[in-house]
Amino acid sequence: MIICADNMRTIPLTLLLLLTVSCTSQPNRKQLTLAVVSGAEGEALKQAARDYETQTGTHIEIAQFPYTNLFEKELIDLKSRTGAYDLIMLDDPWFPRFANENVLTELTPLLQKRGQSGPDPDFVEASLNVCRHPFQTGALYALPYVGNSQLFFYRKDLFDKYSLKAPSTWNDALAAAKTIHEKETNGANGGRVYGYVMRAAQGNAAVADFMPIFWAFGGEMFDANGKPSVNSAQGIAALQFMLELGKYAPPGYPSFNADEVGAHLLQGTAAMSINWPAWISSFSDSAKSKVIGKMEFGQLPAGKNPGRAEIGNWLIAIPRESKNADAAMDFLLWATAAEQMKLSAQRGNPPTRKSVFNDPQLVAKFPSYPAQLRSLESSRPRPRTPLWNEIENAFGIYLSKANSGELPAEDAMNQANAEIKKIIERGK
Repeated sequence: MIICADNMRTIPLTLLLLLTVSCTSQPNRKQLTLAVVSGAEGEALKQAARDYETQTGTHIEIAQFPYTNLFEKELIDLKSRTGAYDLIMLDDPWFPRFANENVLTELTPLLQKRGQSGPDPDFVEASLNVCRHPFQTGALYALPYVGNSQLFFYRKDLFDKYSLKAPSTWNDALAAAKTIHEKETNGANGGRVYGYVMRAAQGNAAVADFMPIFWAFGGEMFDANGKPSVNSAQGIAALQFMLELGKYAPPGYPSFNADEVGAHLLQGTAAMSINWPAWISSFSDSAKSKVIGKMEFGQLPAGKNPGRAEIGNWLIAIPRESKNADAAMDFLLWATAAEQMKLSAQRGNPPTRKSVFNDPQLVAKFPSYPAQLRSLESSRPRPRTPLWNEIENAFGIYLSKANSGELPAEDAMNQANAEIKKIIERGK
């Protein structure tokens, strides 16, 4: 027997032990840790994780990092095999590095365990391709969550005003930029409407805006033997064309990133740009936009080759060292199912499923969805090399130097090619 101090009652010891266990122990429940990126893409997945916990009882711990830190945080953990994360978000250009390091879980066996021979064919093929290693044909190591691909933004009202056709080629875009730049001297803020605006800051910014021009002109990062070839005649011509567009861009554009480009478009001081779907909703927001109902979202213009957007999907993968791979797979399939992806789309994320892109309710809310789906289906990935982050940074430096006038186009491409060659040699 034992005395209960508060009321001096006696309680049998066995009963006390039962009461203690019932009060202090929690029922066994599954727990997962998920690494997400800051911003709209990560916020939607965080909300999905909270919904999943409410429905299933599985607790999901969130580790959130800014874009600039996420790659390094994830790669260090996965290579050190700490097993800190059960699921991670990946920007698709990072995927070849992670797959090459053999730090991700192959998903097909987990799908087969659930009676599925492979991923749902409702996923856009281009989105699934960047989840495979080797690209397009290899094993599946992720599922696509956010279906970003570039679009061509242009002011339809100004194109109509000057009887300009929607730019189907880059020459069309250049001619329109020149016309609008010369004729629109009193824009929304009383100043000039610049014909074109682009990102040309060093690194990712300049490369992302250049690649659709580069591809359209017939440029390729590597030749058939895998050797760097950005300084081909086609590559040099593409950069020379980018500099021509720059003549109709706002002052300071060689240092522009997404915010500066978006600000010019929203304020009505620039007429055209390559941009990402995340910006589309801002053009209907009266607190942000001075061009409501005036912006059109179309496909990337063509050159020698058909116009193709750069794909920029966010993927979800399961680290190889996760101790909860089965529970992680359950969440991954749930989060990427059509019903959940529709909720993610309503929260601002472009989907990766055809059925969600074609959902009538979503198309009514997001009229650009048909154009986004066409762009995604025909999109191209950045070169699938584990060295891409280093290559992109170097390439972007020389592109930015050309746009700032520091180097002629040919010199910039020759120096970029030499630097990329060094990176490839060091990586062997």
